[in-house]
Amino acid sequence: MTKKHKTLIVLLTPFLLGFLLGILVGGACSKKEQPVAEETVVQEEIPEPVQEQPEDPEPVLEDDDVDGTGVSAAREVIYDVRRMAYATIFDDINDLHLEKAREIGLKSVPEKRDAIDTKLLVKVEESDYLSIDELRYSVPYLTAGAAAELNRIAKAFNDSLTRKQLPVYKLVCSSILRTEEDVARLRKSGNPNASDNSAHCYGTTFDITYTKYDRDEETDEFMQPFELTKVLGEVLRDEKNAGRILVKYERKEHCFHITSCQ
Repeated sequence: MTKKHKTLIVLLTPFLLGFLLGILVGGACSKKEQPVAEETVVQEEIPEPVQEQPEDPEPVLEDDDVDGTGVSAAREVIYDVRRMAYATIFDDINDLHLEKAREIGLKSVPEKRDAIDTKLLVKVEESDYLSIDELRYSVPYLTAGAAAELNRIAKAFNDSLTRKQLPVYKLVCSSILRTEEDVARLRKSGNPNASDNSAHCYGTTFDITYTKYDRDEETDEFMQPFELTKVLGEVLRDEKNAGRILVKYERKEHCFHITSCQ
């Protein structure tokens, strides 16, 4: 290597070193100055609180609404008196009924229904106090005195219930005047009490059932038939003691067999 060449290398070396150093320093700075990507912060959506709906209030039930249906349960009313001995108090035998019926009633027994002389009798009709049952073996006719007595008993029964502040019911008349044809039909039905000599044949006698009572409309209060019969028994006892009726308590027929004495 010549002296000239050595001199050139010496002169160029600082420039080369400076150049290389510049490159190294610039690269390092560029790396340091390179921006760092910012982290994206995702805001978590917080759901709004759900407001709870208030529950429906429990229905307020009446004291007698035992099943929760909103319908009031019926209340039984008791007539708190001792049951009288009906068979002992009302023991007028059938012979007495027949004797009185022949004395003040029709002079002859109608053979058929179309043979009834309605001029001698009063037609018995339903009223505010009385219901007429299905009369399969009798017709709704009585003498004037017997019809008046039946209405008196029915009215007295109604008044007694009202006075005692008990539910109001009607009496049910189950048998009235029988013709010879009715008696024959009743006998064929197997009724052992069907007789040609029945007081029912003279228009003075009627039956009031003690197993069924009627009413115009139902209420939330009711009475059992045997409770209502206590009231009916009191009415019949008063009428019997006044001498206006004869009464026979009929177990098999489930009725009070009554003959008017006027």
